[in-house]
Amino acid sequence: MDSGQNEVTERQVVVVGAGNAGLCAGIAALQAGADSVTVLEAAPKELRGGNSSLTRTMRFSWQGSPFIAGLLREADKNRVGEILAGRTGYSDEQFLDDWLRVSGDQVDVALIESIVRRSTDTISWMRDFGQRWAPRPTPLPGDVPIVLDGGGQSLQDRNFDRFERLGGTVRYDSPVTGFERTADGRYLLHGSGPAFPVIAGALVLASAGFEADTRLRARHLGEAWQDVKLRGVPFNEGAPLTSAVGLGADTTGNWEKCHTTPQGLGLPDHMLPGQMHKSHGLARYAFPLGVVVNRDGRRFFDESGGYSNLTYVSLGQKIQEQPGRIAFQIFDDKVVSAGALPDGYLGDPASVTVSSIEEGARRLGIDATNLAAEIQRLHDGQAEKRIDTPPFLFVPVVCGLTFTYGGLSVTPGAEVRGGGEPISGLYAAGVIVGGLYDQGYPGGTGLMAGAVLGRAAGTSAAAHALRSRGGKAHAGSVAE
Repeated sequence: MDSGQNEVTERQVVVVGAGNAGLCAGIAALQAGADSVTVLEAAPKELRGGNSSLTRTMRFSWQGSPFIAGLLREADKNRVGEILAGRTGYSDEQFLDDWLRVSGDQVDVALIESIVRRSTDTISWMRDFGQRWAPRPTPLPGDVPIVLDGGGQSLQDRNFDRFERLGGTVRYDSPVTGFERTADGRYLLHGSGPAFPVIAGALVLASAGFEADTRLRARHLGEAWQDVKLRGVPFNEGAPLTSAVGLGADTTGNWEKCHTTPQGLGLPDHMLPGQMHKSHGLARYAFPLGVVVNRDGRRFFDESGGYSNLTYVSLGQKIQEQPGRIAFQIFDDKVVSAGALPDGYLGDPASVTVSSIEEGARRLGIDATNLAAEIQRLHDGQAEKRIDTPPFLFVPVVCGLTFTYGGLSVTPGAEVRGGGEPISGLYAAGVIVGGLYDQGYPGGTGLMAGAVLGRAAGTSAAAHALRSRGGKAHAGSVAE
């Protein structure tokens, strides 16, 4: 149905996007006193959840085992000492250092620092409305020791449940195609389906980036990214971001880079909510335990340059630049027989186990002469990285794109800037926000940033809507 034929629905707060950031915004708006809050979601209800449903890690500052114990599900509270394995905390300073060291230079340092400083309190807020954590299974060095109980799918189920229990409404199959400011300073949204048009007293954009739009990927990331496979959902096509820019919103961040990861060859064209376990089964993050080479048999990445949860995105980006856009992770029997590799590696039908490096190269089309010389150079220079005990496991990997980095410029209060100043009544949270990442990505920061800024956006949006409408907005329909 054409949106021009519908009545205009008015809401105090409208949130675009039902990922973790959007639902945190909706929950915060309702807690702050708004009584008509609607989330518009492009996906159908059976595919709700967004990229948030495919992950399981949040990185946050913490001190002391009692804090971690308070986050755990009841069955694991008495195991906190075992889970932490001697760790006593992760300070704001450590968190900030990891983020800035990995992300690169083209970032909003003040915004990142404000997120870090609020991470512990935001985690407590999420715990108070029902979120719980569990021990991380098969952790790799440097991993956050606990993950969301049930992963991202359960995170989202709990978010939806709390939002709806507080009185919020979700409109599915409702992609926003554009919006504009009205004469009285509100926002008129257009889109597909009977939910439109809708007027918002305050608007929160939490609709991710442009990663699912082939045309925008080619324009900003380059032609090589047109046919890249998505590690995320196919609904994030960037229309709200484009509309905000057209309205005069400031942009920031690196629009030529994106969050990518090394994935098994079985990666489909995109992932869907409900496929979290499949998504994690395809992850190939154990590369620090082996050697990474390209089709020419050359090492193009320093596997020992840091913990995998701080460097896996950089590897994903570099894979896309290699011949054939493919790479190979190689492990020897010292690693395999020690049980150090996640199950996804051992069950990968594309991987091969061979008795020699040369045999693996021949079977997978790698330049054998170059590879043998590269392994020898590695042995000569780094005794601890010797790959010399057969049999050898060769695992082909490709790049999977999760989200884009370029986005809107926001204040620490999640206000969208235009001309350097906040645009009245317009807020943003989640991946649509730019300035958080430039090159690399510290694992677990995306969900954390979305929660912090979503909470701030929802709280401020409710206050703005209540103030500008004299404390009360009509929740029904009005004539267009």
